[in-house]
Amino acid sequence: MNTSHTAQSRVVATIPVGVRPVGVAVDVHDRVFVTNSGTHTVSVIDSRTDTVSTAIGVGPRPEGVATDPQVGVCVANGGNGTMTVIDKSNIVIGTVGIGGPLLPSFTMTGVAVDHQLGRAYVANRGGRRVWTIRISGALPPFAHDFVEVPDPLDVAVDPTSHRVYVTQPGLHTVSVIDPADDEVVRVIPVSERPAGIAVDAPRHRAYVAGSGSATVCVIDTVTGGVTGTDVAPGPVDVAVDSRGDAYVTQSDGTVTVIDAVSHGVSATVPVGSHPRGLAFEPHSGRVYVANSGDGTVSVIDPTGG
Repeated sequence: MNTSHTAQSRVVATIPVGVRPVGVAVDVHDRVFVTNSGTHTVSVIDSRTDTVSTAIGVGPRPEGVATDPQVGVCVANGGNGTMTVIDKSNIVIGTVGIGGPLLPSFTMTGVAVDHQLGRAYVANRGGRRVWTIRISGALPPFAHDFVEVPDPLDVAVDPTSHRVYVTQPGLHTVSVIDPADDEVVRVIPVSERPAGIAVDAPRHRAYVAGSGSATVCVIDTVTGGVTGTDVAPGPVDVAVDSRGDAYVTQSDGTVTVIDAVSHGVSATVPVGSHPRGLAFEPHSGRVYVANSGDGTVSVIDPTGG
C-alpha cells in the first residue's frame, strides 16, 4: 500500500490563463507567474484565491520565467531574443537584448535567477550560449557575457554552490557552469533528450526530465553521479517541493509524483492538455501546472485538499 503523504494528490482548481501557457514561477508574495506564449503575456495568479489578478504584456513568445525577491520577475522571450524584467508592482521596468544590436539571439528558452549573486541566466538554444545578465542595479540595454554551451534548453541554479545546470537535449547531457570562472566544469550524461531541470539544494540533487525516454534522472550535485526513476514516456518538466518530492509533467496529460525517500512514483495526477512548466508554491503547499494545450493552470494539492 502506498503510504506516501503525496498519495492523495489531486487537482483542486483549474484556472483559465492565456493561450499556450508554458512557464511557471512563484514569488514570496503568494503570486504565481505564468508565461502565455500565444498571447505574449504573463498571467499573475493570486495563490490565496486561485484567480488571475492581472495579465502583463511582455515580448513575443515568452517561455521561461523566474523570480527574484528584490528585483521581481524575469521573462525570456523566445520570439525576439530579449528578457523582460517586471518589478514587484507588476510593472515592466526594462527589456534586455541578448547579444547586442548586431548579434540578435532568437530561440530563448529557459531562465533562472541566482538571488544572492544578482544574476539571471538565459538559455539561447539557437545561439549555443547561456547568457549572464546582472539584474541588481541598473539593467543593461544588452547582455554581453555568456558561456558557450551547445544546444542549451533549460537552466536551474543551485543556490548553495551557485552552480548553474543546463540541459542539452541534442547531446543527452547536462552541463554545469561554475560562476566563479564562467565556464563549464562538468558535463554529465543523462537520459535521452533532457528537457526540464530542477535543483533540490538541501538534498544535493538535480532532477532532469528525459523527454525522449521514460526516465527522470537524479544527479548527485556533489559527486555528479546519476540514478534514474522510471515514469511514463515523455516527461517534460520537473519541480521539487519543500519535502524533496518531485513533480513531473508528462506528455500524456498527467503529473507524476516521485517520493523523496523511496525515489519511486507515489502518485499520478491527471491535469490539462499538454502540461509544460510547473512550480511549487510554498505558502499554500500546492503545485501549479501550465497546460499549454487548453490555456489553463491546474492546481495540485498533495494532500488531496
